[in-house]
Amino acid sequence: MSEEIKEISTDVQSDDNNEQSKDIIRKVSISDEEEEEENEQPLSTPNGRETPSVASYSDVIIQKQDEEYSMTEQNSTFDNTQQLLEIISDKSNKEATTTLLNTLVDGDFDLDKNDIIQKPENLSKIFSIFNKMSSSLQAEILSVLIGIMRKSERNLLACIDANIYDKLFEILNDIDNIVADLLVDLLTVLTSLTINVNQLKLLLRYLKTDNNIWKKHAIKLLHIFKSFPQRHGPDEFFNFPGRNDSGLVLPPIKTWPYQNGFTISTWFRIDPVVNSVIEKEKPYLYWFCTSKGHGYTAHFVGNCLVISYTKPKEKNFQHCIQFEFKSREWYMITISHQYQRWAKSSIQCHINGQHVSTAYFPWSIESTDIFDKCYIGCTPDHNDLTSFSGQLSTFYLFSIYLEPLIVQGIYKLGPAYRNQFKFENESAHMLTDAQRKSMYDGKLMNSIIFNYNPISCEEQLVLQAGPKTNISYFVHNAHAQMLSNVRSVVAHSIYSTLHSMGGVQVFFPLFSQLDHQQNDGTINYDVCSILLFTLCELIERSYTIQHQMLTSKGFLMIGYYLEKSSKQHINMDALNSLISLITFFIKVQSKNSPILLKQLFTHIFFNPSIWINCSVLIQMRLYTYLATEFVAYNETYQSIQPISGIIQTLHTLKYFYWIVDPNHQSKVTVIRENIFKNEY
Repeated sequence: MSEEIKEISTDVQSDDNNEQSKDIIRKVSISDEEEEEENEQPLSTPNGRETPSVASYSDVIIQKQDEEYSMTEQNSTFDNTQQLLEIISDKSNKEATTTLLNTLVDGDFDLDKNDIIQKPENLSKIFSIFNKMSSSLQAEILSVLIGIMRKSERNLLACIDANIYDKLFEILNDIDNIVADLLVDLLTVLTSLTINVNQLKLLLRYLKTDNNIWKKHAIKLLHIFKSFPQRHGPDEFFNFPGRNDSGLVLPPIKTWPYQNGFTISTWFRIDPVVNSVIEKEKPYLYWFCTSKGHGYTAHFVGNCLVISYTKPKEKNFQHCIQFEFKSREWYMITISHQYQRWAKSSIQCHINGQHVSTAYFPWSIESTDIFDKCYIGCTPDHNDLTSFSGQLSTFYLFSIYLEPLIVQGIYKLGPAYRNQFKFENESAHMLTDAQRKSMYDGKLMNSIIFNYNPISCEEQLVLQAGPKTNISYFVHNAHAQMLSNVRSVVAHSIYSTLHSMGGVQVFFPLFSQLDHQQNDGTINYDVCSILLFTLCELIERSYTIQHQMLTSKGFLMIGYYLEKSSKQHINMDALNSLISLITFFIKVQSKNSPILLKQLFTHIFFNPSIWINCSVLIQMRLYTYLATEFVAYNETYQSIQPISGIIQTLHTLKYFYWIVDPNHQSKVTVIRENIFKNEY
């Protein structure tokens, strides 16, 4: 028996015949093990991933359903686990890893040709026997999983569906440092897409010290915090696997809006199919045509997008957008069609709010035929070669030509925006006055033909979320339908999860554990810098987090913990995070910035008890910044004046910074000290 598997009976017999091994693998059927937990209300976060709202129950990932299993099913599950152990008991690390990965992809695993997880339930079973593997085998499996999760969003969704988050924390105490680093990387990748309330509670519970001692590998888990603010993209999206029956089917459109122009706008991300052939594949982003094939389409050729017009008895018009789209990155594309009766019409293409190309065409499609072949992400034949592979957020069609100012404003609202441009307050501080005026005057709202978003779904039905008072362009109802392989995904960002848990103040107790020791008796002095970096990034990226810091007096609490803890925790990284936060408050003028800036200076920067015992380099960096870079911002003086900054600075100089008299032993020193005290 090999050293690769621990705690396995010595009676296990193996067969080196590859054909027999494959037959055994095919017999392994892994059933789901789902614990009974509270069903959590799904959260979505429009307007910058901050405000929670209720989502459809059928389209939410990570939602655990209560199921009861009979005793026979439990016994079958146990036998399958033992059989899986027996299969890999005498194999080398490479062979065992390949065998386990084959059960995930339901075939022969290959990093280049076949690495998409088809059976996520098997992943949960692998982690149930994870503690019985050797460290080298554990490390190899984790390395491959991290690689394929980062490579494909579909694999990341499959790992989340497997509900392995709890299992990873269960095995954290039984692994060595190298495997723990990989396990933390795996958790970081998982939380980059979603982290719900139960998962954040589990993480914070593990980070709570026992008898002033950090749990094993708990400090490593703090590095997950750094990825929280770095999350990009929407909380909700349609997932297109790029296979047959992968797309959205729209109802027939009786008249196409061409007289005032029209605009198509959406956020998308390309997630290419493994082992795809560019010469054969032509995935379509949208297909809006009549039954005769006349209309408007957009398809990808490699990483380029080609817009096409087809008109009866005319040549096809095509325009290639002069932009190269990178895989696994979110882009907002806006295609504005401007109709000119006596001149050439034009197409304005915008990527991420910026104009990238313009095309002119001599005619428009003025057809009286019904546009009954309308699809998003596929073509009428639903072929896998023409199906879009990736993720798509809210899809808009407007009945007017959108000016560049409005396009830039829509981009500023972010990929999570899915509303009707009805309420001006939803834009918060993100838009300029000119953009807010042009977007919320009612014209943009009234021009919405359809608005399909992943939240407004009921099973396979995608509800039209545009204003009901708008003119209907559809023959019947305006609701679309998801084909069988399309999935509506609703994730949970750290912003919505913190909102559900009461606010960012759930992180504050971690500052009280700065001086707590690890298992080996040492103190890690990087904890403070990690927490401050995460907190500052969250404040800079979320208007709601800023409001929570105000109401909870967050800087007062953090200043108190920093004052009581060892000053070795305040290193250069921690100071630079605070300085970057000052720069943010100065440059981004929001309603919360002046008040937060006052609190930051009162409780932290002008609190000498925090800085007096820090290293000389830290103090030099702090006061050099305040004396040079900070005073260059003239507009901040009015904000600092109410906190009596001059008086606090003089107090600091008197009681914390002084020069020792050379005649320290003489009575003259005492007299001088009394004189100075009388003067003040």
